[in-house]
Amino acid sequence: MKKVLSLVLVLMFSVICLSALAEDPITIKMGILDGWTGFPVKYVVDNGLDVAGGIKIEYLVFSSGAPANEAMISGDIDCAIIGGGASVPALANLNSKLIMETNNDTIGMSLIARPDLACASVSGAVEGLEIKGDADSVRGITILTTSGTLQYYATVKYLEAIGLTTDDVKLVSMDANQAYQAFQLGEGDVLTCSNNFSFDLVKEGNVELASLTSLNCAATAQIVCSNAAFSDPTKFEGLARLCKVMANAYDALNADTDLATENYVNWVHLNGGSITEETARTIMEQKPYYGVEATKTRELGADFLANFVGFYIMTEQIDPEQKEDIEANVRVDVLQAAGLK
Repeated sequence: MKKVLSLVLVLMFSVICLSALAEDPITIKMGILDGWTGFPVKYVVDNGLDVAGGIKIEYLVFSSGAPANEAMISGDIDCAIIGGGASVPALANLNSKLIMETNNDTIGMSLIARPDLACASVSGAVEGLEIKGDADSVRGITILTTSGTLQYYATVKYLEAIGLTTDDVKLVSMDANQAYQAFQLGEGDVLTCSNNFSFDLVKEGNVELASLTSLNCAATAQIVCSNAAFSDPTKFEGLARLCKVMANAYDALNADTDLATENYVNWVHLNGGSITEETARTIMEQKPYYGVEATKTRELGADFLANFVGFYIMTEQIDPEQKEDIEANVRVDVLQAAGLK
């Protein structure tokens, strides 16, 4: 039944977009990550939904948001699906625009500790938060994380919750996949990672110290575009079509967990990673994408502005006066053009 429903959604969307076929599709060069936010774009391209929607997506794959930002500035891509850790500097320093949110990015963004660490057995240190560890048991440990990402955000928020700073631990920044591999080979005490790895690591006997969920830190992934693309009338129209295409694709994937799981597993394997079908299914069930109605009803950028901007100011990664620039670069114009606001 779910497969039938998702097929109907795809067919309906294709019919709606037939008028766009009368003209040449607008090329949109897109950066996507090798995790769960990236595979819906490949699903769209593989099924011709981009062309049906009047665009032609050409995508490049990244393992984190920072290099995607660099690619936007150089003009190699027009936009990217990235997390808040990369979006803040993009909007603050590069004049990029946040034009759409794609999904909840909170669940499974976790700090995973080896089970024999003292912090793994300490509970209740922070009233109101269901996290493990305290200042004494965490001080001095080595944490593998990825700078400029949600992993780093989660790391700092955890340390803050137990009364420590990054000066109290040894932070080692690596690419997300490299950090996971290093942790599996015995390096580091704690790994901050996404649900690509965290769910399986816990099943293997490791301990989740905290997650963005347990730290009460809401986060989203979003589509961010370069100012050059936003300011170009043709690219702007292409971005509007892109948002419409993605919102409908998200509805189709939400409606068919089997389809989403299969595509996600294939995507991870294509990018040299490994994930079990069980873990992929859990992620798809717990982290639905924002489809048409969710996009229409959500306040664009609310979680992003409430959580990340203050954090970046507090950690002196941006200046306080840049807050106004960031707020001005959260733009509903593209969603309005797409009929999604």
